[in-house]
Amino acid sequence: MNQSKNAEGITSADNRDQEKRTPRMPWLILTLPLLMVGLILLFSPNFKTADRMRMAPLGGDFLQEWVGAKMFEMGEEQQLYDLKYVQAFQHDSAVVGFQWPENSYFPMVYPPFYYASLQSLSSFSYPVASKIWAVLSALALSISGLLLYQFYAPCRRVLGICFVAALFFVPVLNCFNMGQKSTFLLLILSGTFVLLHNKRPFLAGIVFGLIIFKPHFGIVIGLTMLLKGQWKFALGALAVVSIAFGYSWLGHGRLVSDYFLVISEMSDYVQTGGYRLSDAHSLWGAAQLSFGWLQASVVKTIAVVLSLIVIGLLWRVMAGKIETDSPRFTRQFAAMVFAMVLLSPHFYGYDLTILLLPMLLIVSTVAPGTWRVNVFDLSLGFVLLGIFVLAGLFAQIAGVIPVQPSIILMAAALTLLGLRPTSPGARLADSVVSGPGR
Repeated sequence: MNQSKNAEGITSADNRDQEKRTPRMPWLILTLPLLMVGLILLFSPNFKTADRMRMAPLGGDFLQEWVGAKMFEMGEEQQLYDLKYVQAFQHDSAVVGFQWPENSYFPMVYPPFYYASLQSLSSFSYPVASKIWAVLSALALSISGLLLYQFYAPCRRVLGICFVAALFFVPVLNCFNMGQKSTFLLLILSGTFVLLHNKRPFLAGIVFGLIIFKPHFGIVIGLTMLLKGQWKFALGALAVVSIAFGYSWLGHGRLVSDYFLVISEMSDYVQTGGYRLSDAHSLWGAAQLSFGWLQASVVKTIAVVLSLIVIGLLWRVMAGKIETDSPRFTRQFAAMVFAMVLLSPHFYGYDLTILLLPMLLIVSTVAPGTWRVNVFDLSLGFVLLGIFVLAGLFAQIAGVIPVQPSIILMAAALTLLGLRPTSPGARLADSVVSGPGR
């Protein structure tokens, strides 16, 4: 009896057999981030509530989110970008529940709608809210793994071991310990990818638009997809951006103006006092680290030249027609994430958490046993291993050399992705439970 075949010679019977062999959802593995965060809440000095006088804020950088949301709750949002008012608010021990050095503070650098969206957390005391935030951060990592497992079948054979390894990726541990938003960014990017992969470009754009709370992170992927003619994706993202800023403008017009004023004053952000250049992973930060002894205009020129090179490398990877369900697009999306980090005006080490996605996507496109026989994939594998293993040492190395090794590794990954793209016509054999409506 003849069986119909698709472009890769996979019969319908093969697909049915694959469906029977599909492993069960690794629920135990996906709950490990919650266990990790539980241990951090129990043992990390950043979450010890017994200390009234601290050298750093309880719960890490989440203090900024909570204070901003609290100002909305109290009707004081018009002072959101008033540095003196915010500094005093952050050090009001009667409100935040602890004391920390007066000369340290977090400037409010996010759009007003972001702080307004977190008012539900400001209804809790700060110590409680910081713990809830940590748990939500762990859930974001788990949901990212769940989405990839459920809607991107090629990753299933490697997701288990990769997900366990992810818990020992130093940027992830820093994210949990410092109250950062990195796993939420990872979730947004993961959701964007699986929707694009399953041919839901408008919904993918809507999900990607949520990255607007860090607008500089959205520029590279947004513009690249737009220039490649992905109009539905661009419209979805634009809809979210319009709604977010429209809400802020109608309800708090002055705050939007204040926010853009704050952004405009960041043209020399990496040169400000206290900026940790050794932990900066963008081209601008790396240029300032290595050539800071030169005039500022020269450093910026170097950063621009390096940026043009990265843009060229990315465009090489993106050459040809976009086919979002192909192995080639999987690597193209990975390349866009690497370029997003390199081209960002500001990028600290904890946000390297998002590199878990491109690393997993690249590994998923390589057939088992072929790493050793393909020089490009073998080289790429060593680069990814270098990123994973050295991530916890990047800042220390950069503080001694001074050269930021992460820049070299990410640029190498971007180069290798362009040298050996997957055949444009290929399709991933993921027809089993591969997306909504399929």
